[in-house]
Amino acid sequence: MKKRILLLVPNDYKLYSLIERNLLDIGFEVTVVLHDSIKFRYKNIFQRLYKTFRKIYDRNNGYKKKLVTDYNAIQLTKIIEEFEEFDYCLVLRADFFHEKVLLAAKNKAKYMVSYHYDGLRRSPEIFKLIPIFDKFYVFDEDDIISNNELQTHLLHNFYFDFAQETNSINYDAYFLGFYHQSREHFLLNLFDILTKIYKKVKFQIVFISDQLENVGLYMERGVECLTEVIPFEDYLKFIEQTKIIVDFLIGDHNGLSFRIFEGLKYEKKVITTNINVVKYDFYHPNNFYVLDYSSMNEADIITFLRAPYVTVELEIRKKYSFSSWISQILDVD
Repeated sequence: MKKRILLLVPNDYKLYSLIERNLLDIGFEVTVVLHDSIKFRYKNIFQRLYKTFRKIYDRNNGYKKKLVTDYNAIQLTKIIEEFEEFDYCLVLRADFFHEKVLLAAKNKAKYMVSYHYDGLRRSPEIFKLIPIFDKFYVFDEDDIISNNELQTHLLHNFYFDFAQETNSINYDAYFLGFYHQSREHFLLNLFDILTKIYKKVKFQIVFISDQLENVGLYMERGVECLTEVIPFEDYLKFIEQTKIIVDFLIGDHNGLSFRIFEGLKYEKKVITTNINVVKYDFYHPNNFYVLDYSSMNEADIITFLRAPYVTVELEIRKKYSFSSWISQILDVD
């Protein structure tokens, strides 16, 4: 009999659809609940009018946000309460869910775990939710907690290992990320170096609405500027089509990003700013080049790019697959 798993996930980049696909591929029966799957409705005209009053006279823009949060929690709780029992519940980014929703899910699952693929300190509200879970996993070793009140456990990211078609190589180097002023100079310098070496360098930077005044500098250099996030499945297609993956660490955490493990899966060179990659058993200097924010040595980068890729043993690579990851997080063989 297939094991039943309840998946509570945010709608970020549609990452959940690939997780669901991989779970189905290895034999789970999957039920997905998205954090934003409920469309908000006012209870009555008076609630709507009061919201308008608070916004105009009180300058309180948080009133509707609280209404939406409370309404979402009630509706998601009702949905979960109608389910039959699950063998497991896996929650990604628990901070996207109301405590009542998580408690409802806990009542329906024999074993409930969370995986937080972001720095804990970027969302401090998460700390009060950790005790709800049988185990709470983090991807950054700086977020390991062990005291009388809280326990967290370290687990790395992964690469998806469901069957998929192979795409041809169309790019020499590829990067996708959000705009951040602190890394602007460094990112553009690397882009310039790579475009001197290669003809097909694809950098995609996502700008939110209040950052659009900064797109000019990027467009002048030939960087592709986006206003919407690319779905994770489309991003993976770009990864498959490139020779080199570029990875810039976000300053608030030190865990390895998905890009590192995608490089491992597809056997592609990775240029990264995350020094922690050297600690892993799959690391080889021919495959991973660690950039230093304080300097950028063009000659060293060229030497790295010209060096042959060193194949990593299959057994080591398998350790970082989704199938291995899900076995660890659910504590199953």
